[in-house]
Formats: sequence, C-alpha cells, structure tokens
Amino acid sequence: MPQILSQDEIDALLGGIANQQVPTGDPAGAARPGGAEAASGDFRPYDFTRSEISTRGRLPGLEIILNDFARRLQSMFASQLGKSVDVNYDGMEIVPYGTLIQNLPLPASIHVVRLEPLRSMEVMVVEARLAFAMIEIFFGGAGHKGAKVEGRDFTPIETAFLGKFVERMLRGMEESWQSVVPLKGRYVRSEPNPYLLNVASSSDAMISATYTINMPPISGAILFSMPLAAIEEYRDQLKTGVQVNDNPESLGLFKRAQQSLLGIEVDVQAVVDVVDMSLGEIMKLRSGDIIQLNVAGLDEMQLWVEGKQKFHGKGAQRNGNKAFVALDAGQR
Repeated sequence: MPQILSQDEIDALLGGIANQQVPTGDPAGAARPGGAEAASGDFRPYDFTRSEISTRGRLPGLEIILNDFARRLQSMFASQLGKSVDVNYDGMEIVPYGTLIQNLPLPASIHVVRLEPLRSMEVMVVEARLAFAMIEIFFGGAGHKGAKVEGRDFTPIETAFLGKFVERMLRGMEESWQSVVPLKGRYVRSEPNPYLLNVASSSDAMISATYTINMPPISGAILFSMPLAAIEEYRDQLKTGVQVNDNPESLGLFKRAQQSLLGIEVDVQAVVDVVDMSLGEIMKLRSGDIIQLNVAGLDEMQLWVEGKQKFHGKGAQRNGNKAFVALDAGQR
C-alpha cells in the first residue's frame, strides 16, 4: 500500500495533536470526503472483537456432523418415546453469546452439558411446548393435549426426565463426532434462568444449531450451542467433508426387523405347467381323469412363492427325493 503522508508530515501531525493545535474530535457539520455533509447519525461504531461472520459453507465438516445428529435425534424419539417424528436440521449460525441468550425460545428447558475433551461448556435447549408433549407421552399420554407453558415451571420429576433425555442426546452427539474426535458427553445441570448459565462471556462467538421437531399436532425446537473457540484445534478437519458413522440404533432396529421377517413362513410351489380350463371343465373332473400338459417332462418348471412366479428351473430326482433346480430368476 503506498504511503500517503511523508514521515515529516506524520511527525508534524503528531506534534500538533500533542500540543492540542490539531483538533481530534469531529465537530458537527465538518466537511466529509467528496464535499458531502453528513450527520453524526450516519456512522456507527464497529466492535472488531465480535465474531458474527457466518461459517456456513466454510466448515462443511461441521455442517455434516450437525446434520447427522438430526437423524440420531429422530431415532432417539422413536426408541425413547415410541413416537415417530420428523426432525429437520435448520442450519447453524455464529452469534455472540449475549445475542444467543436474548434469542432463546423462552419458556424452555435449558441444560448445561460438557463434551470432553473440548475445553468449553455447551447448552441444550428444548422448547417448552415440545418438552411438555414429550413428558406427557413418556408418562402414558398421547401428546395431543397442548399444555399451558406460560408461567409454569418444570417440576423436579419433569426436570429429571428431561435431563435423562438430554443425556441420551449427548450419546447421539458423541456418535456424530466420532469420525473427527472421540467425545464424552457429560450432563452438568439444568438452569431455568438463561442469564445464569455463565457458559461464556457476552462477546464470545457461539455456534448455534437449531432442529425443528414435528410431532403432530405439536412441533417445537431443540437448540444446541457451543463456543466457536471449542473447535479451534479441529478447524482444519472441519473445513473438509467428514465421514459419519451409520446410526447403530437404526442398524439394530433394521436387524431385528429383518430377523423377524426372515422367520415368516410362505407358500412355495414347484409348478410343472399352467393349463387354462373353464369352471365347467373343472367341475366335471373325476378321479382318474387325465389333463393334457403343454410340456413333455420336468425340464421346464417354475417356482411360485405366494402365488407369484419367482424362478425358472427344472425338476430332478436323487435317491428317491424330488427336487427343484433353479436356473434363473423369473418374474419378481
């Protein structure tokens, strides 16, 4: 960048400021560059210590991890509450801690957690209307009756249940992060007053990820937040895509369903030939009647499963036992 002022001009300017011969303020009506007059309200101070620059697209690995957690949340609701829900990852943003606290979806169930070895505290927030629906379902209700959330605190039993559910969410967060760093989630406490969380200072940059839970007729949000500084040492890994592991709960459910299906008995028939006959001809059939087939022997047969043709093959006999030998797949 070229030097605008010479060293002598800089020294003269600094000397004038020191001797108060050069005003350091900005008197009203002072001329602006370009001859335009501007009021003091046209400018506002900027704090360079604030980190509000969005990381969307700059940390694709982090986006993959947070999006994978949505799938695990969906499986968690099914296994813990027996309720099928849709979980949508609404994306993440970087905001100062003070702004995050002001924008929390209150009333809510707020929990402080740790993801070790990250040197920070994290926050899990469950919107109140969703939290009360979860509680109702867990204790035998249908979750259809919307509870009054304004001015109502969570009871110790309700808080304990939500704390256990948050601990289960931490297991899902551990699994989502497994390919980057092995984390160990630890539940710290529940905090009804968000201004007493003391997770970070008001100007610290926080990663905030929001998940919308659609549990008809109730829908609500779950928010996860962590300091941006907590992932600083893993930033290079998160700048590239990461490979997340499949949800073990989903795989276990699939295997259990597969085992049950594989044990079902079905009707299997080895068909030599299919002949078209009228109902009258069938009614006239008697013992000893001969039905003319279109094939000469057992070289062409079909295997039918539950009334549908599945394989072509031929018949065989060995040691007095008759068998069907499949040659190729038929209609499926």
